[in-house]
Amino acid sequence: MDYCAYADVFHGCGEMDLPSPKGIAATWFFIKAQCGNTSPAATLPFGKMNAGPFSGGYPTGYGEHLINCAGQPKRFAAGKKLLGFSHLCHSGTGAVGYYYNYAVVSPHAGTTPQRGRRFAFTEERGEPGYYAANLEGVSCEMTVDPLRALHRYRFPAGGGVLSVDFTNVGLTENHGKSAPEQPALQIVDERTAGLSGIFHGVKLYLAARCFSPCAVSPWQDGKRLGADFALPGREALLAVAISARSMERAVSFLGEAFDFDQSRAAAYQAWNDALSRVEIDAPSQQKRIFYSNLYHSLVKPCDWGGDGYLYEGGPFLTDFITLWDMYKTQLPLVFALYREPGRKIAESLLRTGETLGFLPNSLGLCSNYAHESKQARMLGAYALLSACHMGLVDDPRRMLRVIEQDVFSPGKRDFTEEHRCASHTWALDMADACAYAAWLAESLGEAEIAQRLAPLGKLWSTAYDPASGLLSRDSSYYEGTLHNYSFRPCAYMDERIALCGGPDGFVRALDKFFGYGARPIKQPVTPAGVVRSIRLGRFEGFNNEPDMETPYSYIFAGRHDRTCEVAAAGRKYMFTTGRGGLPGNNDSGGLSSCYIWNTLGLFPVAGRDLFFIGTPGVASAQLMLSSGKALDITVKNPGEGKIYVRSACFNGKELPDYMLPAGELMRGGTLAFEMS
Repeated sequence: MDYCAYADVFHGCGEMDLPSPKGIAATWFFIKAQCGNTSPAATLPFGKMNAGPFSGGYPTGYGEHLINCAGQPKRFAAGKKLLGFSHLCHSGTGAVGYYYNYAVVSPHAGTTPQRGRRFAFTEERGEPGYYAANLEGVSCEMTVDPLRALHRYRFPAGGGVLSVDFTNVGLTENHGKSAPEQPALQIVDERTAGLSGIFHGVKLYLAARCFSPCAVSPWQDGKRLGADFALPGREALLAVAISARSMERAVSFLGEAFDFDQSRAAAYQAWNDALSRVEIDAPSQQKRIFYSNLYHSLVKPCDWGGDGYLYEGGPFLTDFITLWDMYKTQLPLVFALYREPGRKIAESLLRTGETLGFLPNSLGLCSNYAHESKQARMLGAYALLSACHMGLVDDPRRMLRVIEQDVFSPGKRDFTEEHRCASHTWALDMADACAYAAWLAESLGEAEIAQRLAPLGKLWSTAYDPASGLLSRDSSYYEGTLHNYSFRPCAYMDERIALCGGPDGFVRALDKFFGYGARPIKQPVTPAGVVRSIRLGRFEGFNNEPDMETPYSYIFAGRHDRTCEVAAAGRKYMFTTGRGGLPGNNDSGGLSSCYIWNTLGLFPVAGRDLFFIGTPGVASAQLMLSSGKALDITVKNPGEGKIYVRSACFNGKELPDYMLPAGELMRGGTLAFEMS
């Protein structure tokens, strides 16, 4: 099967264009910007390099959107044209503050480059590992290999100039536009140029080499520095590489001549191999949605091999930039399916924690390790615990020491010493992570660690108002309200449900949150309208991360049917094909991987040895697990509208509570659903 044929690299690149919602889906409220913010740049699965179109648009460098955090995105007319092609870009993020887009290559027909010119483009196309467009008669193609971004240009006649701006940093508008510190340009040899500089606090070395006959010359335009590759012939091959260690390494990564078509074919095969880890039986339209989302779940984080900037030796993966979303769905998906990338991710997080003395909330090519600390806490711990439960951590005791160090680091003393955080969501984050780590420590005989962490796991209740059974109002809530965080599955669900007066009260509160019995709403299109609509206290409809796991809380109250209704409505109305096919920021694949899990009828509990059983949206599926085992998902009596699970069995054993330990699932077998 050609899996790549179903994967659309443009999926989610534009403003959302979803089916008209009906039923409870029509009552959900979108708090964030109504666009997916993905990029069509050519890349490999977890690839270090990517190369794609650069307009300066928010937030990936592609498209015509201005910064937008709520409502419909605004556009800038210049974004309808391209300045060239850039390297390293985000995937699905929002306003994270730094946006890469380094070493912008602009192709100019003729002998004189026109710096800063925007080109109209046509014939835009792409596939996994490849992007192409025509810029006013110049054919432009990009692909990648593990160390390089590879470009091929064909000029209409008489050759041309490839102009590389090594000092471009970020976007073109005021938000996200900056410049490197201490830039130093050098012409390395007759076909190679490079620049070293400090980019967002990280020393990087950028290099470009032309493999066609050319003349190389430096240029300066104000504070911008770059190199021109003048080409007498009609075709040009160019490679771009980046190192965090030295210019010599960056130049060595450029390598020797390459065959563009062979490299493109190799990239396509690498993607086919990655996507083949899951095979579903579903109609073609659904396969397009599924494999497009699986594709966008696998572009981050980026494997820099041994070329990292934070520590010496061992693997280094970066671009955990929206870790607050990735830890719930995207990283568990990687851990479940991809052994070597998963092991490298775990080792990178462990080494990062050991180096810094804590686990950062976000990790990219940026020296600000407190970046986005307002979002959530203990995210690295959740990710490591998930990896451990899926068999990807060689030394769990070492991992527990890193987590313990993180828990008791200076930045978390409000929780560990005062037992109260400025945000109740931080208290929930820390309490659950401590509980899950304590349970693991106890099972491993690490009594001292368990005794230190277990009491902290009980502090979740300090965030709740006993009178309402919901989180207290005396707190700020990031990108949501107390309602969006009140129903998350937690370590002590029986006690939490008791705060709502028991299962019936909990279900009533959940029903209100998900919009049962409520009138349909009209989505606000402006930030002001979003602010007014926040008062609904409503489910965010997979538009954002705080409550994407809450449909599964119904399970603890004996209402799996409600879980089925919400998950099925999300699949049907919140995801579709094309550039408008995502309901919000994809956040490094966090939203796409949420769709994958909900379609397979499974959902991971981050940090815990547990999967929830949902409702499958396929006739059958086979997963090749990172453990080397196969998981077959079979569905008896599938079909449109048959969303309720009459029974779920794993290897012949019924799962009446709709839960399955992660360790058991990773041993493979058959998960059999009977639908009604």
